[in-house]
Amino acid sequence: MRFVLLNQFYPPDMAPTGLYLHDLACILVQRGHQVKVICSRRSYDGTKAYLPNEILDGVEVVRLPATGFGRRGFIGKLLDYTSFYGALLVALLLERKRPDLILSLTTPPYIGLLAKLAAARHRCRHAHWIMDLYPDTMVAHGMKRNGFLIRVLQKLTRFQFKGAAHVFALGPIMAERVSAYLTYQNKIKLEPSNQQTSVIRWFPLWSNAELSPWPDDEPNPLRIARGWTNDVVFLYSGNMGLGHRFGEFIEAAKRLRHSGPRWVFAGGGKRRSEIVSAAKSIMARIDFLDYASQEELRAHLCSADVHLASLNSSWQGFMVPSKLQGSFAVGRPVIYVGGRDCETARWIEESGGGWVVDENNLNGLLAIVAEALDPGERRKRGDAAMKFAREHFNLSKNCGGITQLLEGRVVTSKSSDLTGKKIHETDQILTDKFNSIL
Repeated sequence: MRFVLLNQFYPPDMAPTGLYLHDLACILVQRGHQVKVICSRRSYDGTKAYLPNEILDGVEVVRLPATGFGRRGFIGKLLDYTSFYGALLVALLLERKRPDLILSLTTPPYIGLLAKLAAARHRCRHAHWIMDLYPDTMVAHGMKRNGFLIRVLQKLTRFQFKGAAHVFALGPIMAERVSAYLTYQNKIKLEPSNQQTSVIRWFPLWSNAELSPWPDDEPNPLRIARGWTNDVVFLYSGNMGLGHRFGEFIEAAKRLRHSGPRWVFAGGGKRRSEIVSAAKSIMARIDFLDYASQEELRAHLCSADVHLASLNSSWQGFMVPSKLQGSFAVGRPVIYVGGRDCETARWIEESGGGWVVDENNLNGLLAIVAEALDPGERRKRGDAAMKFAREHFNLSKNCGGITQLLEGRVVTSKSSDLTGKKIHETDQILTDKFNSIL
């Protein structure tokens, strides 16, 4: 089979969505399929430009010209999106080899529309792998929930999913949110990932195969280099974005001062400068680091004793941060602050691999910090986290499950069969339009 995969970012760029897509592409290649990835030539932060064409681990990678303003501002990001949209549309129109399936991720937003249109043009199937659910994340950002623009965007979301062979979500709560956009005459039945009767399936993202706990009898070089030998280190590693919470952690550091752990924030994002500014005003042990390189990731994650995670309740079900996978894979317990109706909170509670704290519950967080300072408690919860990761965040199991569905024949539920005629009619109209353009 021939697959075309679409996402703005792809390795060697370090954007997580591209790394997960590469895992999927490699498995497809290993199973004997032809795989072509179409992405941007520019890096996530806009500072690098990659080769326009290359074969990477057997995957044909085509990188399109686009602007590279990166994350420096909304206008720049919008220009990056727009330029990539335009280049991708031309590339899909000029694609001469008919794919069997076109799979899109969600960077940039609504790239799935181009996947659907191109699938109609080539008379093939289309599928969507939801990393962030739009326009719901825009509402979480502060856009008016009942505004005209949101209603238009909601219709576009329904349109891009309509007729899809598969829609993959990152967890059960996200799958429930996505199902609202797959309501035609009747609501499509939502099934667990091991069932074959619904267009919606959910698979957790997986841990990096190279991540594992650090041996007890081997000193961690990064821990030594950073001067943490005698400290209990609490680490937040990754994107410090608008959907995450940090106030509780900063307030706990302020309250405990030098009697508590060393708090470390590694990475970047829109809220990093805000956290740095807040940390300067208090007398506490707070360090800031840049993103860890892929080569140092295992040592970086293992250099801390406890990991931190957070999510604003307004973002629940619209995104599923992947940092839990890495934390659990190296056997580190996680303290999570945020809403409980999300995958991160549920997986921590189900596994016993950490602690869950409600938003604005400083006293609750302080009590958990005291508990997490106990090495025996950390060990117990870290072991539970690692066990859970090996079973539920398994690359072969989860990525392999997606692969098998992409390979297989589409099986529809009774409720989706009710709309089959309308889907066919819509796709035929799109096909006729594309043929007229060409």
